[in-house]
Amino acid sequence: MANNPGLLVDQLSKDPVDSVPFLTRNQIKTSIALGQVLVLHRSYVYKLNAWLNKHPGGELAILHFVGRDATDEIEAYHPEKVIKQMRPFIVGKVVPEEWEDKKAGVGWKPLNPPIQIGLWPMPCTDEIHPEPLRKKPEPILRKSDHLAILDHTLDHNSRSIPDSSKNFRTIDHVTSSTRLDEVLSALEPAPDPPQEAFQEGYDLSPARQKHLSNSYRVLHDKIRAAGLYRAPQPFYGYGPDLLRYSVLFLAFFLTHPAFPLLKRYLASFLLDPTDVPFVETPSTLRCFVSAVFLGLWWHQITFVAHDAGHSGITGDWLKDRLIGILIGNFLGGISIGWWCDNHDVHHLVTNHPEHDPDIQHLPFFAISTKFFKSLRSTYYKHTMRFNRFAKFSVKHQHQFYYFIMLFARFNLLFNSCLYLATRKKQKMRNLEIAGIIFFWVYFGFILSLLPGIPTRIMFLLVSFAVTSPLHVQIVLSHFAQSTADLGLNECFAHRQIRTTMDVSCPPWLDFLHGGLHMQVTHHLFPRLPRHRLRLASERFVQPWCRQEGLTYSSMGFVQGNSKVLGTLQEVGKQLKILGTVASAQAHGLKH
Repeated sequence: MANNPGLLVDQLSKDPVDSVPFLTRNQIKTSIALGQVLVLHRSYVYKLNAWLNKHPGGELAILHFVGRDATDEIEAYHPEKVIKQMRPFIVGKVVPEEWEDKKAGVGWKPLNPPIQIGLWPMPCTDEIHPEPLRKKPEPILRKSDHLAILDHTLDHNSRSIPDSSKNFRTIDHVTSSTRLDEVLSALEPAPDPPQEAFQEGYDLSPARQKHLSNSYRVLHDKIRAAGLYRAPQPFYGYGPDLLRYSVLFLAFFLTHPAFPLLKRYLASFLLDPTDVPFVETPSTLRCFVSAVFLGLWWHQITFVAHDAGHSGITGDWLKDRLIGILIGNFLGGISIGWWCDNHDVHHLVTNHPEHDPDIQHLPFFAISTKFFKSLRSTYYKHTMRFNRFAKFSVKHQHQFYYFIMLFARFNLLFNSCLYLATRKKQKMRNLEIAGIIFFWVYFGFILSLLPGIPTRIMFLLVSFAVTSPLHVQIVLSHFAQSTADLGLNECFAHRQIRTTMDVSCPPWLDFLHGGLHMQVTHHLFPRLPRHRLRLASERFVQPWCRQEGLTYSSMGFVQGNSKVLGTLQEVGKQLKILGTVASAQAHGLKH
């Protein structure tokens, strides 16, 4: 890892190839219109068509940044060794004057990602009949670099691995139909910031956002230099947690009816048959207490699965993924693959009503009036219907909130099974499926030892409901924050700070929140190990926010919950007002 601020910048500023073609914004835009998945990082252009189905973070994490400068996002989510491995996907470099205007203090002018404007897969590819490309001599790459230049074809469905025998060439002239013109026009963002930016008082000028992006990179260098990314020692920070998990599991086992049965079974080998103790039917209270301890155990170990999903335990993707599968799938019944696919998108497009699956909870919840429009989710790939049931639920959502959260675990289990059933190319899918099967076998066995169906249903509901504080914790940091779409000029750091809130607590209570209370720092630096988040927050992030004039949101648990309920109630009120107005208009009344 880099030990000095700016070292990563220096390393990445060196050309990874002898020479790559310079590309203009228009060339990049035309290539995207023809189906190429082009993402920008430190002025380099990466063609990622062949990587979409293989990306560990899912294809949406790439598609949301087509035509955009994704430097901050890429470096927040990938260690340096991974960024170096991305070099074979480089097909060009943005012309300097369009990448950054140092005099004006502005950077790359982003394009609309096709996925965000309903243009993915690209609709115009089959209608284009390009003229022969004007061939230009292109330099050969150093063989020592083991790099490949990707082929720039018109077939956007190509999923082949980069072939070093092919060359990338820009499209100098294309004879197009009107359809291409329409797509090219759609890729251009609106010239002015969204109205919401002015309503909420944010400075979205390109110069301000470029400054914040540069400042964030300096902050990131300081985080690296402080050694906070250094690979933790085995079980670093988890000693007390492992003890806590063991105590909770032991408490569950000792209070479960299986324990007296096990004692009787062992006694039958050691004692005279007449001395073997009689096992009475366990009381409902005993079963209830056992269910509580099992739920608390699930609640706590889920935090470790979250750490593993962010490669925050060992720093190695494979090792952490295996840990995540062990804890998430085998012990918790939740697919770590589904969770990562969902959660990575949430981190990148936080609180965007159309793109962030973590705030898409219709028909039960709506944290923005935008959901009244029956938005289409780019994650779930369907329209979130604001139907009659949704209208009823949203009007009363602040009243039903905690009750519904009692059953949130069922939603995680359902989505996990659905994901593994439909994503057949998911990495380690078979192992994950084996983990889910194991979970239901062991949990089914636990239930089978309980007396009677009513007790089993009670045990299931209680054990699941006890995990509800985890789900409350997950939404607490975002439900009460801004859901405004401030456009493509907004930089990564500004977006994360605007949409995220910390939950303040003393250090000795950190275990209760499992690191999820340090969400601002976690969203800015998602790969940081959980046990270093408080240090990073207090020493680096909070002073940086004050320096840059950014609002660092932090509230206590009770105050934060109150704000969430207030947001839910306010959205419900807006719906009631709209209903009243619509009713009055229907009756011909004027107000």
